[in-house]
Amino acid sequence: MSAAPGRSQASSHRSPEDGGTPMNLPVHPGVPVAATLLAAGLGRRLGGVPKPALLIDGESLFERLVRALRQSGIEAISVVIGPYADTLLALARRCDVQAIRHSGPADELVASQRLAVHEHLRQQPGADLMLLVADLPLLAADDIRPLLRAWAQRTAHAQAQVPVVGGVRGHPVLLSWQAVQAVAGQSLPQGVREWMQGSIDATQMLTSDRDAYVTDLDTPDDLQALRSRLAGASIGWPEQP
Repeated sequence: MSAAPGRSQASSHRSPEDGGTPMNLPVHPGVPVAATLLAAGLGRRLGGVPKPALLIDGESLFERLVRALRQSGIEAISVVIGPYADTLLALARRCDVQAIRHSGPADELVASQRLAVHEHLRQQPGADLMLLVADLPLLAADDIRPLLRAWAQRTAHAQAQVPVVGGVRGHPVLLSWQAVQAVAGQSLPQGVREWMQGSIDATQMLTSDRDAYVTDLDTPDDLQALRSRLAGASIGWPEQP
């Protein structure tokens, strides 16, 4: 399980659709949100495969995630890719998503995060950032919209938001423009996790029961669980040319 960065001791509340009762939460209108998918891993525990290329009823996981983001109102989408560049670049072009090439060692999530943050600073000035790993097979627009609503109504001091399901931190993570600047200003090898650990009071933990936030694909057992969960769906890897 690829838990999101941060610590559960941070401030938390429940979203309205999850039974929460937010009190006097100010609204943050007019600030756009851009999203970056992190897809530079090796997929080693699954035998060395590009996980975002997994086909579910003929549609790649990458395409499903991009569609979910756009249906949630997020248009500016990029993806950090490393290995399997040919496969993932083709998917990015098909979805009209900007590809950010990561040339460092694969499977170093913090390096992908830092690259995503620096590119966001360069290309999306003033916008907040949604960061998510690209192997969330259950994530749909109906899961993303509550995160965006809670983010728009966050407390004045909150600069980051992480969904938490059953005590497990998940994705997508949201960072304000100020948080993006702060993360980018850290020295190597610090990333989002380290910034959150030093900014507990500014990190909003959003308690939820939506397991789409914490269901990823790391192991063969995860893949088998997905097949059981989506019984009747066609799930498999694309044929190699």
